[in-house]
Amino acid sequence: MTTSPRTAMPVVQIAFSALNIEATTAWYRDVLGFLPADGVNGGGAGSGATMGLPSLRTDLVKMVDNADLFQLEFFRFHDPVSQPTDRHPSDAGWALVGLYVDDLDAALSRLRAAGAPIGPVLGEGTDGRVVTRDPEGVWLELRERTPGFGPHEVRRAQVTTGFVRAVVSDLDKAKEFFSGGLGLRDTGTTLHDPADEALWSSLASATRSAVLSTDGNLDGLLIELVQYTERIPRPLPANYQLSDQGFVNVAFGSRSVADYETVTEQISNGGYRLLPEMSHGTARARYLLGADDLSVELITIPDRDLEKIHGFEPTSDREPTTRSRP
Repeated sequence: MTTSPRTAMPVVQIAFSALNIEATTAWYRDVLGFLPADGVNGGGAGSGATMGLPSLRTDLVKMVDNADLFQLEFFRFHDPVSQPTDRHPSDAGWALVGLYVDDLDAALSRLRAAGAPIGPVLGEGTDGRVVTRDPEGVWLELRERTPGFGPHEVRRAQVTTGFVRAVVSDLDKAKEFFSGGLGLRDTGTTLHDPADEALWSSLASATRSAVLSTDGNLDGLLIELVQYTERIPRPLPANYQLSDQGFVNVAFGSRSVADYETVTEQISNGGYRLLPEMSHGTARARYLLGADDLSVELITIPDRDLEKIHGFEPTSDREPTTRSRP
């Protein structure tokens, strides 16, 4: 008996909580090459509940790279007030964002000029890779763009978001959520080996991992799940909230309402609690906590005009646009 493939949606958004949203988004623009996009107004107590927070008042900036229907989302939380964090790529949770750049040497020069911390460069040529941290302390891995690997280009930008890394306590249970609930497929490949732990000065060596994508191929944004087998990763603080500083959330989305509703049902049938849905016109979204309490969002935006309003297209202005959520 064969099982029909689960419906899957690609990663459409990566969210950060920033203490200094202006400096951080300017850094992503000038050092990495992300393009400013528009934000969107909204908020209030109802919006807080949709994110699992008691209240919500934020500033919001969105940026895009060269991929279709993808954005970075930067929040500055005023209520609740964002708390500083100091995370590591071997800690539990959303741990690292992987970026592909046109020219790794040129990117390294910009990082040095900006005074960014830079780890050891491993590999040579298109195999070269290096880790840095953004002004908020978020860990980023830079690799030189390889043809056929990563999302397809729809606009000119110096950078493509290629993968995200999540450290989990049980790889098999995490795969149940990401494959059974979100419908992702195992690519059968790896992104890191034990030697790559030197990128972020980790003493750990033994890991199990899986690299997942929407269709099992490598031409989209990838999810890397990692389990350390010889130690327990440092967990999120007991009082952690989504509003706290750092890399906080990954959203999966589609222009297809049917796909959104099917994935929502798959998640619900898996026993995961979905938070109240929020909507803006035909656009809809829901937050939830998945495996290891990883914060995940589901999104559908079937209206191309709403895509622009919600910051999925670059603005003509080079300055990131800050919007307030009262």
